[in-house]
Amino acid sequence: MKKTLLALFLATVTTMSFAQDSKTNKQNAKLDIQKRADSLGQGGNNEIKLNLLNTVLGLAQLDYERLIADNQGLGLSVAVSVTDKRVYDENYNYILSPYYRVYFGKQKANGFFVEANTSIISFDQERYMYNPENYTVTRLEDKTHTNFGLGVAVGFKFLTRNGILGELLLGGGRVMGKNTFIGGYPRLGVSLGKRF
Repeated sequence: MKKTLLALFLATVTTMSFAQDSKTNKQNAKLDIQKRADSLGQGGNNEIKLNLLNTVLGLAQLDYERLIADNQGLGLSVAVSVTDKRVYDENYNYILSPYYRVYFGKQKANGFFVEANTSIISFDQERYMYNPENYTVTRLEDKTHTNFGLGVAVGFKFLTRNGILGELLLGGGRVMGKNTFIGGYPRLGVSLGKRF
């Protein structure tokens, strides 16, 4: 009986010491990632980016992202129409998109990522009236709609030693609610920004 209790005690102590080593190793790994990122100038947890693709097309877009872990980020994208022309075949006024990202790269918030997003979309619906008596079409005043959407995207983030970043993004979302005259919204981009 004493030998059995002694063996059980030794097994418990050994298991507990390995568990402590495992926790310590995980904590040390997180500190190593942070130290490496700090030494490269990539240690900040805030990013600001300008979406060059959408801006050139007439939908100026600015993003802010807060890194909440080495492999996760929360952000907000604000896109505002700066032209009277249609962008992505729609008359968008603005798109507000909060998002959550998970990164799969070896460095802090770098490399391939997957994004889930929601959006508030404001757009103008063009309206026309047809007169069958004289076969004319009269354009009426545009009607503005605001809807909610859910979407996903994938992308890749490139980060330089001094914290300058580039980002490629491909995705979209579906518009929900009534008066959904548009079926979806784009989450596309070629962005340039800075981590600080």
